[in-house]
Amino acid sequence: KQWYQRRVRGLPYCFVYLQTWHHDTHNAMGIMKVDMCRETSIGWQEVNKFPVEPVFAARPDGTDEDDGIIMSPVLDSTNNSTSLYIWDAKNLEVLTILSTPITVPFTLHGVWINGV
Repeated sequence: KQWYQRRVRGLPYCFVYLQTWHHDTHNAMGIMKVDMCRETSIGWQEVNKFPVEPVFAARPDGTDEDDGIIMSPVLDSTNNSTSLYIWDAKNLEVLTILSTPITVPFTLHGVWINGV
């Protein structure tokens, strides 16, 4: 699912950001950016980390379709804690990791927790 600001909603697009599941030795889920125009993809994953469905936020003055950030709460299964990860939407480089006051349970789709 792709989230865009209103000025581009409904227009043709190339990029889709999604959650991936790894059924191998990684014991993790990940984030993937798919370029449907070039038929390429890049991804992010860390062992024992489980991100929720990612959300794209465009840079207010951005000019490229993927100029912005990706956000997702990420559950760390080694200590049952959750952090908010923020990635650069162009290359999925982690920009920052913010601690959260609660553990957000793993889910395939985004969640709203009132008061957090």
